[in-house]
Amino acid sequence: MFYREYQIMNTNTIPFQITSRETRFEETIGIRSPIRMALASVLVAILFLTGPVLGDTISTATPPGMNLSIDPGEDFFSYANYHWVADHPVPEDNKFYTAFEEVKDTVDNRVTNLVEEAASDYDAEKGTPRQLLGSFYRAALNDESNARTGLAPVQDELDEIAGASDRSEIRIVTSNLTARGLDPFFILYIDENPEKRKELVATIEKGDFTIRFPPFYELEFDEAIRVQDLMKEYVTTTFMDQGMDHGLASDAADVVFRIERRMAQAEMGMNTSHANSSEELKAGTYQVEDLNILFPGINWDALLDKSGRPDLEEIYVMNPHYLREIGRILSSEPVEDLKLFLTWRVLQYAAPFATPDMQERYYEFYDVKLSKGEVTPQKDRVFDIMNLYLGNPIAHLYVDRYFSASDKAKAEEIITNIREVMRERVQNLSWMSQETKDIALLKMDYLKEQAGYPEEWGQYRNLTIEDTSYLENMLALTEYFTNGSLQLSGEPSDPDVWYVSPHGVEAHYDLVHNRIIAPAGFLNPPFFDPMVDDAWNYGSFGWVYGHELIHMIDIGGQQYHPDGKKENWWTDSDANQYFHAAWPLIMQVNSTQVLDNLTLNGTQMLIESSADLGGLTLAYHAFLKSRSDSDSLDTPGIDGLTDRQRFFVAFAQAMRGNITDDNLRNVTATEDHPWNEFRVNTIPYHLDPFYEAFPDINQGDTLYLNETDRARLW
Repeated sequence: MFYREYQIMNTNTIPFQITSRETRFEETIGIRSPIRMALASVLVAILFLTGPVLGDTISTATPPGMNLSIDPGEDFFSYANYHWVADHPVPEDNKFYTAFEEVKDTVDNRVTNLVEEAASDYDAEKGTPRQLLGSFYRAALNDESNARTGLAPVQDELDEIAGASDRSEIRIVTSNLTARGLDPFFILYIDENPEKRKELVATIEKGDFTIRFPPFYELEFDEAIRVQDLMKEYVTTTFMDQGMDHGLASDAADVVFRIERRMAQAEMGMNTSHANSSEELKAGTYQVEDLNILFPGINWDALLDKSGRPDLEEIYVMNPHYLREIGRILSSEPVEDLKLFLTWRVLQYAAPFATPDMQERYYEFYDVKLSKGEVTPQKDRVFDIMNLYLGNPIAHLYVDRYFSASDKAKAEEIITNIREVMRERVQNLSWMSQETKDIALLKMDYLKEQAGYPEEWGQYRNLTIEDTSYLENMLALTEYFTNGSLQLSGEPSDPDVWYVSPHGVEAHYDLVHNRIIAPAGFLNPPFFDPMVDDAWNYGSFGWVYGHELIHMIDIGGQQYHPDGKKENWWTDSDANQYFHAAWPLIMQVNSTQVLDNLTLNGTQMLIESSADLGGLTLAYHAFLKSRSDSDSLDTPGIDGLTDRQRFFVAFAQAMRGNITDDNLRNVTATEDHPWNEFRVNTIPYHLDPFYEAFPDINQGDTLYLNETDRARLW
């Protein structure tokens, strides 16, 4: 959501969310868990090192969680995390719990407090983050007002549908609903043009279905049939609440299912052939003047006129066969059936925001019957919506209180030092050809970082959020986003745009846009703490950043040139030499036992293991470079650890986590990130400085690696 907020707000328009699949193609560090989470939202940090700041140390005791009785040569993960693991079992109904969940919980709690404070301020200046958040939150939780308001905010849309008398008018109504952001069949929004990355283009993608997994409309096994029946029951009950008798409501549910099934079939490519159309259609940029011929049945003039862009020349179509089927649906389905379907789409849009009864039925269907078996608490639902639609004002309040300019400067100092070390080490890589090194260094010149928060905050202009009703505010936001976004079609994209809200908890390398993202929400202990010493921050955040930096030029990064063009820039010789240099790492990972009769797959996990090794290497040497007093690196501090030791313990504690055995088996079989414990118990042993930090680790220890068995990859 933050992309459109940042890009659009200063053009008298609104925030909007990029939904393009390719723009979300990004590599995550995997420290939350080895499983990539699509929504890495927000959240937090427990103060993880206690006590006053004294010199280069921050604690009068051993950092919490450690067990010094464990030999670091036998199990470095447990040496650093034993007590934390014992004190943080996997919560019921969860599959894992890691430092990432700790931070997430903290940020969530902070955001809750910020929003509730804003909601208690009835005198906040109109249009400010506090006013927008406070009014939205109060209205969303005001069940009495929402019950009284009912569906009044969408009554004009319902009346417009009811008043349509023929197919021509149905097409106009459909276009009007799409332009307002209610999206009965497809979504029209702004995105980067995959064919011309530096340009924004109006984009069409499929809309939502009541059953959100399209194959379930077609499959005939027991679970799919159960879900189909539940959907029809849900639609029937909703229509009955609008005054239909059971028979008519049941028939209406059958109509909705039939039309959505056609849509789902088109999305899956099952009904794309047609007697009058044999040409192959591909995702790409289409001229507006050709739309009526290529995609008949849709009133394009009405859609673009209502959207405020009758002058639009190009539209990028994600699934042209799906779009063509929508035109066929509008041309072949009975008019009265189309009116029922459009009515359903408006009711479905309103349901999670309208009366308490409609909200309860909506979440009973999706949360209880189709998902986790219990309704998501009301406040949690509201915060999910606010993070999606009002991420900018939340982030603004979050950064103002929890992440200062000096915090941002500290993180950026670490980034700068690691980048300098990266340049030096790339120039000296033995396995990479000079030709490839030159491109890698050029790609570093183009690399952008987004750390903490943006330099400039967008402003919401002409957006009105009141205490009136939840549904009315959602309509205001939908109209604000939808109308504002298309005004940017054809404009250049902003290379500094933020796709992630600054209070988000994630860190990743964006492969397509060549940037590394580490927002303020992520920059919390144990990943980053401006109050602690450099040894700790380089071992935790420095390693995370270094890991992502390696992805810029590794097997994944080789797919994209510095200018964003998708093309492999490694030579065949580079690839062969890389695998030769990585072989000791592959062999070590292959021999790492996870459970009885289960070991890691070194080839499957090479990219991530390589990035772990590279990240730790870069962070360590950047830490050394930042020190003016290198002679004190091996002097124990008041916590009993030397600075070298603190660096590696910080790395291990950033990877702390618990996981169930069943999920550990699944992760090992399917993921490219090893589970956290095995990342900690493999990677450091390839670094000579690790043995300098812990000189008691010797050849008799299980995890010790002979010098000839250490990968000299980065």
